[in-house]
Amino acid sequence: MRALLVLLVLAVIATVGTPASADVLKVGEKYAELDVAVDAKGKAFKLKAYKDKWVVVTVGAAWCKPCKKELPVWDKLAATYKGKVTFVALDVDDEINDGKKFHKKLKLKNMTLVYMPAASSSAAGRYGAETMPTTFIVDPKGVVRHVHSGFNESDPSGESKKLQGALDKLLSKT
Repeated sequence: MRALLVLLVLAVIATVGTPASADVLKVGEKYAELDVAVDAKGKAFKLKAYKDKWVVVTVGAAWCKPCKKELPVWDKLAATYKGKVTFVALDVDDEINDGKKFHKKLKLKNMTLVYMPAASSSAAGRYGAETMPTTFIVDPKGVVRHVHSGFNESDPSGESKKLQGALDKLLSKT
């Protein structure tokens, strides 16, 4: 009986623990369109509008502690790459106003601010909404070229150097 219970628990863990991460975009895959996303003015936001451009999409939420450290670092990088790469801060809080307050508190100036409530989005899981922050570099053809999961809060400059290195390597090929 005990062995059966252990097997049942393991089976439940295996089924519950894998589907969300299995669908996250991987290097080489085409981006998933942001289905219910809006910009800071409330207008529909679509990644397809950035066709033929490099885009960095970072996914976070107000309750995500590492996101509070990551976004200001990426915002500084966005200024460095202005005109070459568009940086999108994609907030997946279920209440858009929570995301707006979060971005305002961080004083982001160089990123495109976008809000896509995860609860009403079929695309949020593709962008790692369960593992935040997650950052994707998308090439001008809409293909994911780099995925960066998490953010080492104790080494923000190291994290910045990693993303900058990935961007420089990718941009030098074009």
